[in-house]
Amino acid sequence: MEIFVKRYSKNSIVISLMLIILSLFLIIKPDDSLIFVVKLFGCILMINGIIHFITYFISSRKLDSFSFDLIQGVVSFIAGIVLFVNPVLVNSILPFIIGAWIIIESIIKFQISFNIRTITENWKTTLILSIILFAIGILIIFNPFKAAVSVARLCGIVLLISEIISFINSIIFISKLSK
Repeated sequence: MEIFVKRYSKNSIVISLMLIILSLFLIIKPDDSLIFVVKLFGCILMINGIIHFITYFISSRKLDSFSFDLIQGVVSFIAGIVLFVNPVLVNSILPFIIGAWIIIESIIKFQISFNIRTITENWKTTLILSIILFAIGILIIFNPFKAAVSVARLCGIVLLISEIISFINSIIFISKLSK
């Protein structure tokens, strides 16, 4: 058991160091990080498309009429190519979709706050939070690139803190097991 924990801790240190580097990249170069993530997702979609395509042709012919592997493969592969070739387009559209979603959610919560005002006294909190959410949605729609960059930086900061804690924990495990 001790050998397993030591090996796990050493692997954890290596992974933490790699993720710390990634988090610093997210913090320092968030725009490049977003493009990298979209391209990576495009590659994953292309691989997924190829797998579905191959699965369609090697599966049992009895199941062909119920299989959507061919169309899933083609659509996934094409979507992957679009993401890989034009990640800037995706980065420019995605914040609008997220902003619209947040605005819709805030309007629903706004209505809910008025619907529950006779039931509970906490309706004002829901109302205030829905207004804040609405403002965030508007901010994202009118300044989408800055919002995406801020989210990437925030993810980088959270990842950095998480991996520093993981790194320290792994060092502590190794030092306690070595005694």
